[in-house]
Amino acid sequence: MRNRQVEQLVRLTQACLTRYWQLDCEYVLQYLDRDVIWIGSAAHQFVEGREATAADLRRSMEEIQPCHLLHQAFLVAQNAGNACTIVGRYLTTTDDEVGYCLQAQQRCTVTWELGEAGPKIKCLHVSNPMGELKLAEGETFVNVLGQTTRKYIQDRLQGMACQDRLPVVEEGGNTCFLRPGEIVSVMAEGRSCVIHCLEGRTIRAKVGFSEFLHRVGPAFYRIHRSYAVNGTHLVCIRPYEVEMVDGSRIPIPVKRYRQVRDTLLASFPSGEEGTSPKAP
Repeated sequence: MRNRQVEQLVRLTQACLTRYWQLDCEYVLQYLDRDVIWIGSAAHQFVEGREATAADLRRSMEEIQPCHLLHQAFLVAQNAGNACTIVGRYLTTTDDEVGYCLQAQQRCTVTWELGEAGPKIKCLHVSNPMGELKLAEGETFVNVLGQTTRKYIQDRLQGMACQDRLPVVEEGGNTCFLRPGEIVSVMAEGRSCVIHCLEGRTIRAKVGFSEFLHRVGPAFYRIHRSYAVNGTHLVCIRPYEVEMVDGSRIPIPVKRYRQVRDTLLASFPSGEEGTSPKAP
């Protein structure tokens, strides 16, 4: 397949996972091939055929909670003829309105095939790293607080409690006071910085790029000579860019992509100590 087609399938894989965890199962089902194979986390989830797979995925909708996906990373494992296999990993995190908090890792393999009817999923495989969160018999959604979740909560609480405000002088002379957690990304612009914050706020600061990164702390990662991102607000890593929680996409140089990806992934929970909720 051409590079543009492969990039579209990477985005489509991300969209299928995202929509499923927002309880939109039908979005995924439209892409299932008639002879699709579905392999999930539970012992019974080795299913052949569209109808059987659709029935299993729809059943899971009765129990799972709305979740969003963080720190997504996708790789192209195969690109041959009209077939493409995409592998990835991500953290599944319950939405704020859910009555409890769960965050843990999943891994996926999605094999696509392009035909006259458009892209179809030939094989869908989602698994969890072995660890302490276990599904009770008959469960579809894990309801146990594991080590990964506990660390996530502790990090969030410590971040809220300990983040001091940074004084930042704007080009107009005003001084703003920012918490590092408010900042999504930073871009160098001459001897100044452009700071992108949550809720769309942008600040042009009279401070050098390197100096600001030194002040703001280790949660920020320099992915480009002129860009740094706050790992807390990272949503997805894909060739050759990162997507942030505000929807912005920041480029990664092709030659540095693997190094940047590995550095970002190494900074987050590996998921080896916990598993995530079942299903895609």
